[in-house]
Amino acid sequence: MANKPYETVIVVDAMIPDESITSEIDAIGKLIESQGKLVKLDRWGKRKLAYAIRKRTHGEYAVFYYETDSGALAAEIEKRLRINENCLRWLTIADNPIGVPADKVPGEESAAPPEGREGRDRDDDRGPRRDRDRDDREPMGMGRGRREREE
Repeated sequence: MANKPYETVIVVDAMIPDESITSEIDAIGKLIESQGKLVKLDRWGKRKLAYAIRKRTHGEYAVFYYETDSGALAAEIEKRLRINENCLRWLTIADNPIGVPADKVPGEESAAPPEGREGRDRDDDRGPRRDRDRDDREPMGMGRGRREREE
């Protein structure tokens, strides 16, 4: 069986000392090396979070790109992250998890659209788009008053 590529993004609490952040990231890297192949470690550094997580507003981001034979390594990483109080969030993505075939080679004939969909845009099923591209409207509060319109 060929190795399947995975990506795991983690957000470590930025309020802990830098040495602790480095040791948290190194521990995950060592776990990956012990059961798979670490292709790349991409550290994004400290960034402001979009919303507070456990009253924290900043986190240290790191992305692990790795390959393994089975999903057991990804499950083990997530199990360890779940009990780690210093890890605020994580996300593991398996590249092509259900074995969907790759896109066709350019130059081959493309598949015909499903019957009844020829020449129609995907938005047509939902009716007219009245609220889009309405640049002709005046900004709110800038419109004419009722008396000005009636005259």
